Amino acid sequence: MSGRQISLIVNGQRVTATVDPGLTLLRFLRENLRLTGTKEGCGQGECGACTVLVNNQAVNSCLIPVVAVDGCEVVTIEGLARDGELDPLQQAFIDEGAIQCGFCTPGAIMSAKALLLSNPKPTEEEIREALSGNLCRCTGYQKIIRAVKVASGQIPPIEVSPSSSYSIIGQKVRRRDAVEKATGKAVYADDISLPGMLYGKALRSAYAHALLKGIDYSRAQKIPGVVAILTARDIPGINRYGLVYLDQPVLADDKVRCVGDAVALVVAESEKAAEEALELIKVDYEELPGVFSAEEALRPGAPLVHEKGNLVQHTKVRKGDVEKGFSQSDVIVERTFRTQAVKHIYLEPECSVAAIDHQGNLTVWTSTQYVFRDRRQIAPVLGLPVNKVRVVQMTTGGGFGGKDDITTEILAGLAALKTGRPVKVRFTREESMRGAATKRHPMTIKARLGASREGKLLALEGEIYADTGAYVSLGVYVVKKAGLHLSGPYYIPNIKVDTYTVYTNNPPSGAMRGFGVVQAAFVHESLMDLLAEKLGMDPWEIRYKNALEPGLSTGTGHVLKHGVGIKATLRAVKEYLEAHPLEEGAPEVGVKQK
Repeated sequence: MSGRQISLIVNGQRVTATVDPGLTLLRFLRENLRLTGTKEGCGQGECGACTVLVNNQAVNSCLIPVVAVDGCEVVTIEGLARDGELDPLQQAFIDEGAIQCGFCTPGAIMSAKALLLSNPKPTEEEIREALSGNLCRCTGYQKIIRAVKVASGQIPPIEVSPSSSYSIIGQKVRRRDAVEKATGKAVYADDISLPGMLYGKALRSAYAHALLKGIDYSRAQKIPGVVAILTARDIPGINRYGLVYLDQPVLADDKVRCVGDAVALVVAESEKAAEEALELIKVDYEELPGVFSAEEALRPGAPLVHEKGNLVQHTKVRKGDVEKGFSQSDVIVERTFRTQAVKHIYLEPECSVAAIDHQGNLTVWTSTQYVFRDRRQIAPVLGLPVNKVRVVQMTTGGGFGGKDDITTEILAGLAALKTGRPVKVRFTREESMRGAATKRHPMTIKARLGASREGKLLALEGEIYADTGAYVSLGVYVVKKAGLHLSGPYYIPNIKVDTYTVYTNNPPSGAMRGFGVVQAAFVHESLMDLLAEKLGMDPWEIRYKNALEPGLSTGTGHVLKHGVGIKATLRAVKEYLEAHPLEEGAPEVGVKQK
């Protein structure tokens, strides 16, 4: 395809280039001009992380071809500051604490800038509407809204009264990295570009359970730019990794266990060449029956995900005499609850860059939550001693538990080891969603709760069946915690809970904020509402009557001595709701929430 010459102004500078007509403005800015402050969170115009100004209008640069802005003026986050002075919006985002992981920050600032250029004194509704195309996973949006109001001069900045007693507590302290994030200078893994860098893309299984009979990549090797195609046979060490058990292959060897399992890795001079090669790889699968719920996987004769069986762990929680407690109960409520898989949706997709030096030392720059656990998993797969592997955590665009697990790190390291060149492996949003990364555990929870006619809790019994997917990740700890917290922040003298962590042919589940407690809370709070309804009590009253306090024991029998805040919290909630009644109607989504 012949190139097309374009000329445009970027951040006040004239830029002339010959480009592929299919090149997006985002890729042109990031890869041709190395203006990496503009981010790619989805590639589909949904998240707003790629927002820039084109002739003072907010535009999703991931959607628009660069040839479409020929002759236009483009401003990115790097172009807002003038003569060393931050734009008022950048300063307000910093001062108001509107920055956390920072991955969405450039896009949000640019959308707000477009608004203020056309409407210097917008209403709150206008601010929310202008930012409705910008997703933020961290802040809850309120500080972003406030920052725009401050920048437009409609409200004063937050003032924190200095404390004379402390150097930090009571002081208004900025994030150390806030300026970098507000100006687009913070370096995330995908912002790294090394000389001679290659790109890796994994071929992933479309089957949930199948024997791997053979792989033919002879046609794929002929694609110009393809440097190597790697399979399980190319792994120099052990082809297994995991946070608890080494149960997950880097590249499938004997069979695939879920949709999204990596089967082969193409390493090429460009992502485009790698993607073309993926289309030409032929895999011979023999499809097997699968199991897709924890209950199904525990049935006699169910297909085995792993040879040792589908039950990973059974944990018991026992306190008091549960049968006696139910016999003394005047009222019993019983239900079965089901929760679904939930993706973390950090705005920054997973990405790693790996390079090996002349002494055989491997460095992996990555978006992660735990470099030392990464290091301990990478080294054995690549046949390297741990002291030959260095993992560098780059600025990380959100994790929420999802970046505890290995995703791109070993693939990038393997490719670098085999080619001797730096290699970048980055996920698209689809790859991140489909199965290459973990989710919150789906659970089926059968529970019953007994109480006296006065509303005092007497007994709780529960069974938790947790779908940990094809690989355990941190599932054994997540599910154990769900069982430990099924009684919630309430005193219950008699408890019997059994938890079952189970392999299925679904994509793996792992850590996510709450770490098993969210599913448990859904159950115990639902049961409390049902109990209140059956007794004719106020839902707040029954919670307050049974709330833990010093001297009482938790579901594990631990006697609390101090720092028990549930009753104070309930009082504060009651006072707030009495002053601010809940509105009826469907909630808004994203920044439009109030």
